[in-house]
Amino acid sequence: MTQPITEIITLPDAEIVTPTQSSSEKAQAAIEKVNGRRTEVHQMAEETGDFSMVFTASEDIFREELGFRKGFWVDLVDIYRQENLENPELLQGLENLEDAFVEKLKADTFGMFYFEYIRTFDPLIVEYLRLSYEFPEKNEDELFALFRESVRTGEIAIIFP
Repeated sequence: MTQPITEIITLPDAEIVTPTQSSSEKAQAAIEKVNGRRTEVHQMAEETGDFSMVFTASEDIFREELGFRKGFWVDLVDIYRQENLENPELLQGLENLEDAFVEKLKADTFGMFYFEYIRTFDPLIVEYLRLSYEFPEKNEDELFALFRESVRTGEIAIIFP
């Protein structure tokens, strides 16, 4: 070899290796991807005036982006509720949120606000994802037990709109 290689090969952005992310950072990145998809679906619904698609799209997004089975996020909300039965303020907040969206359902406008509704529960999803990244060897039941403990110790907070 008589001449040194002077050309530098650059990788496209998608191939650039970033430092190892923490389980919390991975979980946050995953929910941001979900929210990006939600925004796209909501914009399409606004353009067509048909918000009926957001319900099935929401479940598809959870399945495709997070590997969640249908209704999985509801299980997380149920655990959150069960572990906070002694917290009347939190239970009142959940009830108020449900009441507001029942009104939107009656007015046939629920689809327009559906992503806003379920986004309220994103902190629960992020915590579950964090746990799943931190303990990849655990099955769903074991992760639910860890999730319950996170709820009990106050590591998760829902902010009601």
